[in-house]
Amino acid sequence: MGTCADQLRSASDETHAQTLLSTTKRVLYLRTTTQIDELMQYASVAIQQRWDFLGPATDPSMPPNTNLFEQIDNALQWTANHNIGEHIRHAHFALELTEDQAEVVCARNLRYYFVDRETAHAVVPFAMPDAGEVYVIELVWEDGKWAYFDAKAVDKLPGFDTIAEAIDNASTAFPDHDGGNDDGDDDYWGQYSEDEADDDANDRNPEPTSDYAAKPEPVVNPSQLISDSIRHALAAAASAAKAVGMSEPEFLELAANSFK
Repeated sequence: MGTCADQLRSASDETHAQTLLSTTKRVLYLRTTTQIDELMQYASVAIQQRWDFLGPATDPSMPPNTNLFEQIDNALQWTANHNIGEHIRHAHFALELTEDQAEVVCARNLRYYFVDRETAHAVVPFAMPDAGEVYVIELVWEDGKWAYFDAKAVDKLPGFDTIAEAIDNASTAFPDHDGGNDDGDDDYWGQYSEDEADDDANDRNPEPTSDYAAKPEPVVNPSQLISDSIRHALAAAASAAKAVGMSEPEFLELAANSFK
């Protein structure tokens, strides 16, 4: 089947751009109209699991919940930012973009980066609400296609200077919006043995194969990588908890105790 990079190289950047723009427009439209079932068809496994556990339950006997849209936004994004969801809904995205929207959601603004050798992400800007931020849809290459992974705000600079406009050049990771500051938890990570650390490193960095071995090693922001890993693990755990009938409070308590 080949590496992730090999799979991506099987199609041209132009083909990827067309697919990414089409998927992004559909994601924005489905979020605008809150068509969640349809949106899940374009979502990554992690987002599907996150929605299954965190999505608001609908019960006709319950009074309207004024925080419904906040719950929806939280379940569809990894970072709590209700302004993004509000912008999407108020911008009235349709499958055919307005002229102003098409100036932002376009091929020249696409960017790519690798989290590791088997995890490629694409970033598609869809709004620039002020001089300091860009709202983006982030997609992940999963099971041979691009899937919705996140909607978030990023710094306009230096972000677009440090990720690649072409897949073959995607050798640096997208920077954290908060700058990835060190939280001073070195002692916490020190409790794990060197053997465990080596095993984890080997899992994340398998021996290179084919011509991809000659490519530069991706420069990964450690905070971003660790954060994404924790999110994936929690999403999978949440899905398992729901399958066995565990309540949300029970799961949250168990998850919190696991990180003490």
